[in-house]
Amino acid sequence: MRKIQWTDAQAVHVPEVDEEHQALFRLCDDLRRAVARQAAPRELQSILDQLITHTAGHFAHEEREMRAAGYAHYAWHRRQHRTALAQVARLDRRIRRGDRGAASELLEFLGGWLNDHIGIADRMLGAFLRNRRRAQPG
Repeated sequence: MRKIQWTDAQAVHVPEVDEEHQALFRLCDDLRRAVARQAAPRELQSILDQLITHTAGHFAHEEREMRAAGYAHYAWHRRQHRTALAQVARLDRRIRRGDRGAASELLEFLGGWLNDHIGIADRMLGAFLRNRRRAQPG
């Protein structure tokens, strides 16, 4: 199981978004460590619940920012969020039914998805938001 770790190369240079991304990576690593040590189902679910809550909140924050800024790629970006949340929900249901392998699948999915999404969609959004902020008087 690969380690999911934040690096400075993943920064989108919007401080509040970068902080939320770092928290997501920390929660993924907490889940990875719990799976590796075969933590009790209750502990695993607690970490997963935190991860899901934080992810949904982060996506909602990005979507509010996009709408407020009139971001042209809002619908595309939001679809990516919805697709990820649907996959996380499917794997969460399996984990809740006792399928420990689903937690490893979730980590593999999130590791790839986060790197791809942040590297493309969130960087595009970050550049848009930074340029918009620079253009505002003030």
